[in-house]
Amino acid sequence: MAEFDIGPYVSRIEANRSIKDALMHSLKTRRPPYRISVTDLLNLKQAYFKRKYPEIVPPLEKQQLMWAGTGFHKTFGSAVSSEEYLEQFIEAEGIVGKIDIYEKIPVEVKTTSTPVDTKDLLQYRPAYIEQLGMYCAMVNAHEGEIIIYQRPVEESPSTSPLVAYHITFPNLEAIREEMRRRRDLLVQALISNDPSNLPVCPWFNRQCDYSQVCDCKTTSVPASHEIAELAGEIYVDSTTCEQLLSKMAGSQSSQLFRINDIVFPRKAYFERLKLNGEVLKEKDEYLRSMDERGFIDALRDSLRYGAPGEVQRIPVQHAPLADLVQTWQNVPTILRDPKFSSLVERERLPRTFSHYFLRLGFDCALTKHAQGRLLVYYAKVPKEDAKLMVYDVTFKNLDAIEAEALRRVELLEKASAVLQLPKCPSWMCPYCDYRLECGEA
Repeated sequence: MAEFDIGPYVSRIEANRSIKDALMHSLKTRRPPYRISVTDLLNLKQAYFKRKYPEIVPPLEKQQLMWAGTGFHKTFGSAVSSEEYLEQFIEAEGIVGKIDIYEKIPVEVKTTSTPVDTKDLLQYRPAYIEQLGMYCAMVNAHEGEIIIYQRPVEESPSTSPLVAYHITFPNLEAIREEMRRRRDLLVQALISNDPSNLPVCPWFNRQCDYSQVCDCKTTSVPASHEIAELAGEIYVDSTTCEQLLSKMAGSQSSQLFRINDIVFPRKAYFERLKLNGEVLKEKDEYLRSMDERGFIDALRDSLRYGAPGEVQRIPVQHAPLADLVQTWQNVPTILRDPKFSSLVERERLPRTFSHYFLRLGFDCALTKHAQGRLLVYYAKVPKEDAKLMVYDVTFKNLDAIEAEALRRVELLEKASAVLQLPKCPSWMCPYCDYRLECGEA
């Protein structure tokens, strides 16, 4: 079967510096929060300096890790629950919060790179318990769950990447009283411009972003975890963990084809042959992919929450292909994060990232746009100004690109053997889980 080369259909690639600078500014700018949140009450000293010095932001390398956790919450939540229960905003007594999953009881999702001792969560992660306890107090629930995803580390391989804890809180009013006390302490410190009555920051001497302006070296108020100490029973909930993994596996199946399926048709073919039980065997890899996709959501949010109307999602329907193409400023736009440690030269982009250009070409052809926009975020490039590159890509002969897209849909629908489908990019073969079955090992 003759391979389709997207390269000859790319007529022009231009680096868009204006868009890049605007996005980088959006990433680096942090607006000071005005409402007091549950997160603020976990670390009063940091909450104070975050408001007083909004210009201090963590370096992008550090933010990438934080974004990963945020993105994991969204992706994992979508896999195990439904939209009406995800990221539930709550407010009580001038304090706001957002519960990751709230159906019957509050569920807080956490990610960590440091091994967690399952025997004593209270000792090693008291802030996790405090956050859940405050959420429970705000919604008057006497129990909740903490789900922790343990990122794989070579020094301490984890047998279970996901752990669920069930925690009870018998005295919710005592928790609410402590929340009010902390709230008033923070408000008074902000009014008086004096943080000396706030407890020492848990990040003191641990590369805190505010180490140059804080007073932790001279503060006399020790850190404490009164809310965590109010917790009742804490136990590892293996049953809930297995139920979540089962839901996660079931969420991967779909009867319709997506545009990405026709970019990698052989991979899509094999994934549709899987049974749920086989998916569960790969739960570690699936969880890791959720985590790795996470930090890129910060860039997506910079696009999505710009000027009203800038972002649209255009439906594409060619049975059995059904998908949405995102346009930004009326241009089909995709965002990718290669694991390269250096930038790829512009003239080599279509060959090096043929799959990016194929996806963007399909998006453009299926929505009748001659130009698309490719955002490439190099997470492993150390220089901040070089991490993000924005390219405006112009395609020619959209009819031929669309014909190739629809041909692949038809092939996927009718294929009885993988050799009837176009090959995936050659670089994927050594890392592909299906290389033996595919015959491209």
